[in-house]
Amino acid sequence: MSQSDIQIETGAKRLKAHITATDFGAVGHICFSYPERLNAVDLEGWLALPALIDRLQAQDDVRLIVLSGAGGKAFVAGADITQFDEAFSGPNGATYDSATVDGFDAIANCRVPTLAAIEGHCIGGGLGIALSCDIRLARVDSLFAIPAGRLGLAYPANATQRLVDTVGRAYAKEIIFTAGKFSSQQALEMGLINAVASAENFAQARQAYIEKICANAPMSLRASKFIIENPDASGEDKSNRLSACLESDDYAEGRQAFMAKRTPIFHGK
Repeated sequence: MSQSDIQIETGAKRLKAHITATDFGAVGHICFSYPERLNAVDLEGWLALPALIDRLQAQDDVRLIVLSGAGGKAFVAGADITQFDEAFSGPNGATYDSATVDGFDAIANCRVPTLAAIEGHCIGGGLGIALSCDIRLARVDSLFAIPAGRLGLAYPANATQRLVDTVGRAYAKEIIFTAGKFSSQQALEMGLINAVASAENFAQARQAYIEKICANAPMSLRASKFIIENPDASGEDKSNRLSACLESDDYAEGRQAFMAKRTPIFHGK
């Protein structure tokens, strides 16, 4: 991080967050930081995610939120199993399960685009986090799995549905029923991830995504994300969002830049 980065309070000791400035606006970053346990997320982390997402997307000119894991060995290797006996069993289990569901939904419902930058293990709840993101970039040696069946658990319904929506029913059943590990190449073929990059080129590939997304008009991206994620929204709601884009300063700037054959400078207004 540079000195110009703005640190964001996360509400959880194993979550780190900051905002960086780019030539095209700001980028929010969430880092799952528990590398000694492959960035497993504890109950405190799950509970903190919704408020953290709200805090980041409310910052001025944030155009993208990037989620990653610390240490390079894992994105997130699931929920913290050391808490299972105390927090994920009996009456407490419903609280833990609800916290994971709320965390997934907070990411999925984020108004701005989200990018999962996946290095290493992306397992269980970690895959649920990645599935909640809009785009998934993985390092070539990453591994993906949902081992719920081996633990006697049922994978959360919202994460299961996102898995089905992403890879289809057949692959979703294979991933869940076998509880096996899948390589980044297999994940790419399934449509589980969008792109794969080598370890040497991963940072460059991540930065390329950041620059491409942030260079586009924020209102346009937010409207498109809403329409994609809410197919049952009313026609009036969709129309209002499209009209707001047509009436925006960014649309005027986009037209002028296109005619002048220059790069547009959008301000999200």
